[in-house]
Amino acid sequence: MQLPWRTSARTGLSSGSSVVVATVTGLLLAFVAASAVLCAVSTGNAALSYQVGRACPQSLAATVNGLGAPPDQVARIAEDAKQVARQQGFPQPLFGAYTRPTRLDLGGRPSPVMRFGYRDDAMRNLHAVQGGATSGMWLAQSPAQDAHLGLGELSSGLPPVTAIYADLEEPVPAFWCSEVANVVYNKLAGDGGSATTEFLPTLADVTNFGERLDVSVRFPVTAPRTIAEARDLAARTDRLAAALRTKFAADGLTAYAPVRQPFVSSLAEAEKAQRNVIAFVLPLTAISLLVGLVGVGAMAAQWCQRRQPVLRLLWARGSSPLALGAKALLELAGPLVVGAVVGLVVARAALPWYAPVASLDPGTTTWAALVVLGVVLAAGAVLTATAAWRTHRMFQAQARRRIPRVLRLIPFELPVAVAAVFSGLSLTRSVPSTGGVTPPLDAFALAFPVLVVVVIAGIAARLGRLLLTWSHRLSVWSLPSVQLAVRRLAAASTAATGVLLVGVLAVGTLAVGNSVNRAEQDALASKSGNLVGGNTSVQISTSFGQSKQPLPATVGAHATVVGVVDRGASNMVAVDPDTFANGAWIEPSRRAELLDLVAKLGHGAAIAVGGAKTGSGISIPGFTPLHTVGTLPVFPGMPNNIGYVTARSDITTASEINSFFVWSSEDAPAVLKALGDAHIDHIAYKTTELALDALPFYTVAWTFGYIASVGALLAVIAAASLLLAVGARRRQTALSGALATRMGLRPITLITSHLLEFGAVAGAVLLAGVTVGLVVAAFSVPRLDPAPWLRPVSVLPDSVMFVVIAVVIAAAVVAAAGWIAVRGVRTARVGELIRG
Repeated sequence: MQLPWRTSARTGLSSGSSVVVATVTGLLLAFVAASAVLCAVSTGNAALSYQVGRACPQSLAATVNGLGAPPDQVARIAEDAKQVARQQGFPQPLFGAYTRPTRLDLGGRPSPVMRFGYRDDAMRNLHAVQGGATSGMWLAQSPAQDAHLGLGELSSGLPPVTAIYADLEEPVPAFWCSEVANVVYNKLAGDGGSATTEFLPTLADVTNFGERLDVSVRFPVTAPRTIAEARDLAARTDRLAAALRTKFAADGLTAYAPVRQPFVSSLAEAEKAQRNVIAFVLPLTAISLLVGLVGVGAMAAQWCQRRQPVLRLLWARGSSPLALGAKALLELAGPLVVGAVVGLVVARAALPWYAPVASLDPGTTTWAALVVLGVVLAAGAVLTATAAWRTHRMFQAQARRRIPRVLRLIPFELPVAVAAVFSGLSLTRSVPSTGGVTPPLDAFALAFPVLVVVVIAGIAARLGRLLLTWSHRLSVWSLPSVQLAVRRLAAASTAATGVLLVGVLAVGTLAVGNSVNRAEQDALASKSGNLVGGNTSVQISTSFGQSKQPLPATVGAHATVVGVVDRGASNMVAVDPDTFANGAWIEPSRRAELLDLVAKLGHGAAIAVGGAKTGSGISIPGFTPLHTVGTLPVFPGMPNNIGYVTARSDITTASEINSFFVWSSEDAPAVLKALGDAHIDHIAYKTTELALDALPFYTVAWTFGYIASVGALLAVIAAASLLLAVGARRRQTALSGALATRMGLRPITLITSHLLEFGAVAGAVLLAGVTVGLVVAAFSVPRLDPAPWLRPVSVLPDSVMFVVIAVVIAAAVVAAAGWIAVRGVRTARVGELIRG
């Protein structure tokens, strides 16, 4: 017998709804599978990029930093390092040697403190302001100006000065990032504590100086962009470091040339972040794929019901259930594969939207495609097996309940709720409120918000079905639009509860993912700003701070000067109320309150921060008697969050102030340049970008960003399911609506009825999804804080815009569904519908 399998693929395309459902199912499965692989790799690469960005580019390979090496050993260290570097594939090592700060004999003239040194390619990376020949000494501009030194002979035994170069100041160019301690002059250090470096043309000139030298060897490499590149670099660095240690040990240089590998810890942190994300994403992906495969089974059951007459005929002709299952595969495999291909393409194209970076390891997309292939094969197997089992039950076996009644009475929400309870307990585990140890990231604890959303979605669907079952008792014919909407929902209870389930899952996970992602970013910004005081904080000379002079216009427009006293329980921050807002970091939610209190400072007024005592007659050494005018929980530049804020004008004893800082809203290079141009001495600086180790914050944010992307995909599927359900019921809806209008139902009542029908589903989805999403996010955000000892504590961000956008999108979907339903009624031909 010739079976009509050859036309199965073409036959499957005849049902538009089945094609759409199979395509969307394939897209969902492929996107979830591929995005999990791509996001995991992207997260590791993003963590690596962050670690590399914080590190000195010249310290990515092995490093050598020796102190006090004898001059006769320095040349041997340089020779050994360059020989090993060439053998290990590092062709351009950079060797440097520096004396300790010293003074020269200038023939009776006062000599500034100077440091003499040599580094490969140093003169090419300095800016000469006078002269420029590389055959002699390059003198820094500061000692040249202080001692009125110029080109020519400086001292016996040293090459003549052939150039004067501009002092190196922080932030230094990448070439000098590993040499900051030796080449940047700290003008606020004590006499002889720091000096500029005067560069000599050869290493021999430095070793002939006769003093012990500090040596530095770097092996510049191209910064890795992916974990694969980083592992390759780490392997090369291991071989380099082992060879260097062996060579130095053989020549007796180990004591003067210790070898270190600072990049190892950076790579380990990046890999740890990737493992944490994988540990969370993998179970979520597995659950999502299982749900998708259940959907494939439902699609197969629907196909069996729709194709039952054909299947019965084929069974009567001798086809086995397995052959009939194969027919289902042939009809639906095409749309399923097309959807999978589209899902893979969408996952790759949308990578920058749901993943932190677009850089991937070589072969990642291939691995993602193989995973998608495996999922498609599993979906095909489920489709065939389900169709074969359904046909067997329809034609060969009586329906029997094989699942024990006790198990059927256990809702799936119960085990998920138990898992949510244990996950919540893990999340609420006590973490240190003080100290500097980041709590370990528990993947099971991270799953708590999602598990709660799943439980509430299941409960919402069950309540919805229960209400629709009871809805036949409702009789409100005085409001025909409401009565008709309820009757239509009750008639399509399965579709309505399905849309409700997926919709609550979508909105809830989207709300959780979006809220936690934004909360982590806001917490990082708030904690960093509060710790530093401004976007950039630069310590300036005490003399300028004590003088109470205003900052020059080039600096002051975006900066303010503050004095800081750190005495434990009596911390003090002295600010300038007139310029405070120019440069201080101010939390947006507290801006008005904080500036209002700062404006009241002066004449002994103070702000009590944290648990500091309030009242009048407060005595603080170095300040006039203080009286508090308000309290704040936190204040910029006061990391211990307890003490007082007062005006700089209330300082009575300037020597009581530990240090003065310039807080600026601009970035560090601009601030440091402006301070240098204004001749304001300064030393260390901090920025909000480098104040904290942001990787724990980013890891949580990236994880929940992926959750938000899955929620957005579920939202699209929920909306599409609603529209498909409307299309599937179009015939029944059109017939009942057309008959009702012929019996006197007004058009406005018909339109209102359909909008109420779909609006009720959308409203239930929004109410349950937004509520559970925001409530569980508000509970979880403070407990997911990677730095709970720093204030302010992470809080739920403002979610008004999210709710507004969700309502607008839901209204658009309801309007589209209503338009489809009403258009079907208005264009219906009643006679054909009755005959059909």
